[in-house]
Amino acid sequence: MSASQVDVNAPADDQADEPLAAEKNPRALKLEIERARLLESLEAGNFSTLMARVAGVLNMFPDTRNSDVKLALEYWELFQPELFNDQGILPRNLFKLERMTNITRARAKIQNDFGLFQANEGIKRARKKNEETMQEAVVENSTPSPSIHIFADETGKHGSWLIVGAVWVLNPRSVYAVTRAIDIWKATSLWNKREIHFANFGARDIDPLREYLNVVAANREYLGFKFVAVERSGLQRSIEDALIKLHELMIVEGLKHETVTQRVVLPRRLSVTVDQENSLDKLALRAAKDRVNLALDRHFANDAIIDSFSAVSSRQSTLVQLADVISGAVNRRLNPQEIRGAKDEMADLVLNSLGIQISMSANSAFDAATMIYV
Repeated sequence: MSASQVDVNAPADDQADEPLAAEKNPRALKLEIERARLLESLEAGNFSTLMARVAGVLNMFPDTRNSDVKLALEYWELFQPELFNDQGILPRNLFKLERMTNITRARAKIQNDFGLFQANEGIKRARKKNEETMQEAVVENSTPSPSIHIFADETGKHGSWLIVGAVWVLNPRSVYAVTRAIDIWKATSLWNKREIHFANFGARDIDPLREYLNVVAANREYLGFKFVAVERSGLQRSIEDALIKLHELMIVEGLKHETVTQRVVLPRRLSVTVDQENSLDKLALRAAKDRVNLALDRHFANDAIIDSFSAVSSRQSTLVQLADVISGAVNRRLNPQEIRGAKDEMADLVLNSLGIQISMSANSAFDAATMIYV
């Protein structure tokens, strides 16, 4: 789910003095920290707090920025579907639904204190005067903003192949749906207290890995799996520059693949989230965003643009961890060990379950999976 109206990477002239002002004003500093954490949660696909969930709805459904009734309805439908039914709500479930006052309070903080996902000027004026008289369309759902969220991870810096693997989420709702399904499974699994990393897999992880992949497969309708790889021996540029180029190819060629297979119709806005631990620094992230946008403009004109290109801790993002599993499995196949072991079996399981074929012909059993060799 992308913070589609907020470019957290771009400098703003009117914010040039914010750090100095924050030093003098503890409340401003606190708000700035809270705002940054909220944006980081959105980029990570982490909706563990009420504030993040409300921000996610405001981001996905622009109509909800103007209407607290629409906001509450979309919130309940997305995050509490077991309780909410637009044909009727059982009286006992009214006590379990998130209170509309709590949702409205979170919306006010997000819009008024953080300056995010703003209502239109007329609504802002009406709210300021406490004179809102809008009639709410309570039956008709608003359409999600046309966005794609890409979660990527890199590996192979010390092997023969440099690799970027990625999970593409083609429907904004699916960021939460897939994350929730994995988190629910994980809570009662052998991995309940573990961060999922391919590098940490051992022989005992084959069964939980199979269960994990079954959960992903059951929720893969709006998911895509991509990787791009280049042989390091042929590089005549720095690793950092090579990684920026690999991300560019993964995004541009991946979007071509999604449009050719008709899984995606343009225009689309894209948000890219990478693992903070392994990732490019802030300047490289900004360079990557600019370079990819130039490439998207060449290939898709105004029909595709990167809104944000950011790094988050993989601990916060279930889908960054899934990207790690994909890139780790590809790495195991392209950069094999001398002796085949349990991790090779697990790499095969990952790639076969997700329809990713390690083949220079790049033919896949699933429209959702594609690979690019350089």
